[in-house]
This record gives sequence, C-alpha cells and structure tokens, in this order.
Amino acid sequence: MKKNIQKGECGMKKYLMGTWVEGWREAKAQNLTFIVTEDCNLRCKYCYVTHKSSNARMTFETAKKFIDYIFKIKRNEQHAVILDFIGGEPFLEIDLIDQICDYFKIKAFELNDEWYWNYRINVCTNGVNYNAEKIQNFIKKNHMKLSVTISIDGIKEKHDMQRVFPDGRGSYDAVMKNVPLWLNEFVGSTKVTFSSDDLKYLKDSIIHLWNIGINEVAANVVFEDVWKENDDIIFEQQLKQLADYVIENELYDKYQCTLFVDSIGFPETEDSLNQTSCGAGIMLALGVDGKIYPCQRYYPDSLNKREGYVLGDIEHGLDKNRLRVFGTVAKKYQCSEKCQKCEVASGCMYCQAFSYDDADTDTNFQRATYICKMHKARVRANNYYFAKLRNIKGIRAERGEFEKNMYFILGDNYISYCSYLNEANKQKTMSENIIKKGLEYCHNNFYKPIFVHFKGERFVRQAEYDSYEILHIVPSDFCMNNEIYPNEDYIIVVSPKNILNLEKWNGKCKNVIFNICEEEMENLSQYITKCYEYTDRINLNIQNITSKFNYFLYKKELKRIADFIIEENINNGKEKEINVLTDILWLEEHEGCKAGEKNLTYAPDGKLYICPAYYSQGMEEIGDVGSVNILNQQLYSVKYFPICQNCDTYQCERCVYINKLYTGEVNVSPEFQCKKAHIERMISLYIQSEIEKSGEVLHHLDKIEYLDPYSCLKHNSELIGMSVGDDLNE
Repeated sequence: MKKNIQKGECGMKKYLMGTWVEGWREAKAQNLTFIVTEDCNLRCKYCYVTHKSSNARMTFETAKKFIDYIFKIKRNEQHAVILDFIGGEPFLEIDLIDQICDYFKIKAFELNDEWYWNYRINVCTNGVNYNAEKIQNFIKKNHMKLSVTISIDGIKEKHDMQRVFPDGRGSYDAVMKNVPLWLNEFVGSTKVTFSSDDLKYLKDSIIHLWNIGINEVAANVVFEDVWKENDDIIFEQQLKQLADYVIENELYDKYQCTLFVDSIGFPETEDSLNQTSCGAGIMLALGVDGKIYPCQRYYPDSLNKREGYVLGDIEHGLDKNRLRVFGTVAKKYQCSEKCQKCEVASGCMYCQAFSYDDADTDTNFQRATYICKMHKARVRANNYYFAKLRNIKGIRAERGEFEKNMYFILGDNYISYCSYLNEANKQKTMSENIIKKGLEYCHNNFYKPIFVHFKGERFVRQAEYDSYEILHIVPSDFCMNNEIYPNEDYIIVVSPKNILNLEKWNGKCKNVIFNICEEEMENLSQYITKCYEYTDRINLNIQNITSKFNYFLYKKELKRIADFIIEENINNGKEKEINVLTDILWLEEHEGCKAGEKNLTYAPDGKLYICPAYYSQGMEEIGDVGSVNILNQQLYSVKYFPICQNCDTYQCERCVYINKLYTGEVNVSPEFQCKKAHIERMISLYIQSEIEKSGEVLHHLDKIEYLDPYSCLKHNSELIGMSVGDDLNE
C-alpha cells in the first residue's frame, strides 16, 4: 500500500503530541522569581522544598528594593520580563503579590521602560484556595498579562497519593471543585510530576487531565534518587500504552504531553554540549530573606545537604564573580564523558541545583545521573510512538538520525548496497522469529533497523512492524512490481541494466544507490547522467574493486560527471550530488561505513557480523542479540586508522572488509583503495574551484602532490627503506 507521508502545509507539523510546550517568549525574556512565602497548605510528598514548617514570608519592602535594583542593572537587550510567584503556596500571600505587581507596573511606567508593555505574571498554585475573593479579584485585574497554572496530578488515586494536606488527607476533591472556574479563565495547562510509587497511574492520569479540559500537560519524573528496580520498565510500558491510546483515538493533533517530544533521544551536538540544562543564573530568584539565588531550587528550603547558593542580596546587589559560574557551566563541563557520548543524550534533563546539592564537593560542575534509566525508557517509548505515527497514520516526525544501525540480511540472496558484491545463490531466509528478536534488540539498544531485501520476489513489508522505524534497501525492479512508493523509508538500488525503472517514479526518488562493476566503468558517466534525470542524489558503489583497478579511466569518467554537476548546480540551479565527489565538500569529518563501530549486520542465522561481506564470506561472527562481543572494537574507529589520520578524503568508504582481505588488518587500507579515494578528491577539488567562484564549501580542500596518503607516513617509509610516493600524472 502506498502511504502519503504528511509533513503539513508549508512545513507545519501535523501533530501536537510530540512538540514542545513553549512558554511565553521562551529563552528571550528575563525571569524574576519571587519566593513570597515558605509556608504551604499542602505537604506534597515528592516536593523538593524540604522545610515546610516555616511561616517566613517576604516583605513588600524586600520585593520593592529588588525591583529597583533590577531596573538599575537592566540591560538593553532584555526586552521582556516574566514575574514568577512561587512558595510554598504563593496564593497564601495574594495581597503581597498584588502589591508587587502594582509597584512593578508603576516603576516601569515612570522609567518609560519597555517592560511596561512586555511583561508576564506567572503563578503556579496547588489550587486549594483558587476561588477566594481576593484571588479572583487579582485575576480579573491582571487577566490579560497573567498565567495561572494549577497543579493536578491526574486521577484521584494518583493525586491523593502525593498531594496531601498536613493531616494526610488527599487534596483532589478540594482542587477539582475549582477546576471549572480555572478552565473558564485560562487555557488549560498543568504540570505533573511522577515518582516511583505512582508510575502505574501515568497513562490514566494523563488521559484524565485531557478529558477534564487540560490540553497541555507538562510532565516529568523526579530527578532525585528515588527509583527502584524495574521502574524504568513500568515507565516505558505506561508511555507505550498512552501512545497506543493517542494513535487509536487520533488525538495526536489535539493534545500535548511533554513526555513525548520529537527532539529527544539523539546524540548531543557540539552546540548543545556548550549549553546548560536549565536557566539557573540567567533567571534570578528572590528569597524571603532578601537574598538573591540562581533559581528557587538553590534556595535553602530546597536543598538537603548544602546551604543556599547566594548570588547577592538587595542591599549590595549581585556578586559578579559568583554569577560568572553560571555563565560558564555547560553540559560538557558538568557531565561525564560517558554522558556526553551517550547515543540518546538529547532531552536527558537534570536539575542543576539538585546536582549541586548531591555533588561530592561544593561544586556546580558535577551532574547527578539517577534519571538515566528513566530517560532511556522514555526514549524507547518515544521511538515507539513516532514509529507508529509514521507507519499507521503516515505522519513523519521532524527528528534526528539514529547514532547506530543494524542491517538485517533478510536472505542469502540479498541486494548489494555497498562496495561488496553479493553473488550468493543460496536461498536461506531470515525467519519471522529471528526478525522479531532483532527488532526488539534494536529497540532496547537504540539501533536503527535497516532491512536489506532480496533480489528475488519475497518482500517483508514494514506494515508488519508498525512500532519500528525501519529503513528498507530494495532493488528497483522489485520495488516497482510491489508498488512501493519512494520516500525516506525506502532506498532504491539500481544498476546499468535497470536505470529506466526510475522513470516510472516521475522524479520522486530523491536518493538512489547505483551499483556498477569495474568492467562496466567505461560508460559510468553516461549511466550517472541518465540517473540524474530521475533523482538528485546518487550513492555510487564500484563493487569488488581490486588492485587492477583502472585509475585513468575512472578519473576520466569522474571528470565528465563533475562537468555535468557543475553545469547543473551553478548554471541551471539544480542541486545534484554524488557521494564520491560532493560529500567531501560538505562533511566535517570522516564517515565511512562505520562497520564494527556504529553499524552491525544481523544475518539469517540469527548471528551478528561486522558487515554483510563478513557473513557472506564465512568470516567470524561477533555473537547474537543475546550477547555481542567485538574484539578490539576500537580498531573499527577512524581514529585508530593510521593512514586515515593523515588523510582528508572524508568521502572514502574505508571498507573494513577490503582492508582485512588485502592487508590483514581492519584499520589499514590497501593501496588501490587509497588511490581511488584520492582520484575522487582530485576531481572534487576541481568542483570546489568552480563552486567557490560564487559560494562556499564547508570543507575546503587544498591541493596535494600524492595519490597514496601512506607516502606521508615518513616513519614507515624509513622503516621499509623505500619510497612510496606517487606521481599525480601516472
């Protein structure tokens, strides 16, 4: 069945469930938090405020001095401000909040400051006294500039388990009687916190909140050390059940829940590693004592092991040296190397203040990791949800790429997709049971499943595995026979004999794999230009290359292809790519096939191998989905490739099978593989010279005087006592 993949008109997303719930002018407004009281009329069990018996309250004079100071030091680029009121329970001090807001508005008006117009008042309340007359008058007075959030944890059983009065009674009924009034005054949005004891209520609680009119649910699990064995399993199961409910009832474009977010579960980028997990220090929190804190979680009542972290006070202002800490903390300095390199690190939130409280020393540069298993469970559930959204509803989420891939060789007679030419005629196929085991392994270990299909007539359809995002590599002729619609889920493999199959897709194939053997290379440029009539990108594989490779002919054909690309890209405005020539200009680092490093091959026998060639050639296995053991795995990483470390041919596949076959080592390339890559580099340099006349490339190439980078290894040259240099004209 052909599927219409929906991305929405003008790039708009066709789903709400999976998008982030953004706050007003998020990351663009100065946030000022007023801890107006330490007192609260509830004793929520999971609350991070540890000393709830205090009746301390902020004075108006304290708040007034803080506002005066903030206006005095305000920078011109701070165009908007959020006044956050918290406690304790902030509405216990409604008179004080009203006074503070009035004073802020008068001060901004007197100073003719843009904050007079660009401000927002936020109050997060437990909702117990929401219907009080003074509170309702405050809401009416500030309604157009006010946001009030009532914390409701879900169903009565879940809410009353955690959110209790001082005498132990649940507060659900007391809060719910005020919800209709609240929903009549504000857009329904709430914050829900889950802990170990109440995870079993997650699905029902979220659905309950939607049903009573709360469309936006910001939910999280606590960051503290509360988690028990198998809590992550319960968490994942609850989220998957919620995902099924959403998709079955087509609620994905009606509600939001922050437990599903399309940006989580991928490796951290360099930019994200240079950022913090929160806004501590950017926001400022004023305590009842007149001291200024990085946020409310650094306040003494919120810490268990340490004193409050003070940035200054209303009498002396901010200590700029202490503030410098929060201008320098970033994930790359707070997180261990293991966390930084985690393949699903994005979206793994942590509380900076709690990490400070839990650190081995009095430092902000240490991260608590109690949430690790829970985050991974959330990622698995998100992958499940977005796969079903894609496969069942045809809605493709805007997400990143998996860090790791597992190639499923569905049968011995599989279609070749790399430099290895599969010539096997055996008919062994992968059983349904083995496929399911492999998919489960991928799900649990964050691998992208890639199905490598048969040359023959059997086809495994993705519809059988709706909870997985599967990429299919299929032969073009069979793809046509089975009416497979070309999209990002299918990569089409073509060869000289079936190029014309592409014509039937009317230019909808954006990316194809083109396989060719050495003996067919004389007409390579003709084949490639013909392919470009139907696609914009070609991944070229010259298969089973040997030491007899005809470099001269290859160079000549690549030059013709380069001229065509230059004409199309520069003169005709059509972007045409081919991996061996254009990738090098746009890659920041070596890629290669990553076999043994990031990619594994899953064979019909249920065993795992380094790559398809290792399986087809009867080379050693590396285990199965129950136990993977890659000996000397570091050798499969490019940083352990001695020759590659002296080379900038980033487009080179650096095939580990060819390496092993000809040199006996997976990390040492044979001469002909290096020379082939440098002929490609030579032609890429020619393309670069033309592109740079009107634009730029990401990876600028300099002219070099060799074909084999081995010649740069002076140490090795001296050891063997001979020259290994090459003449570019040979």
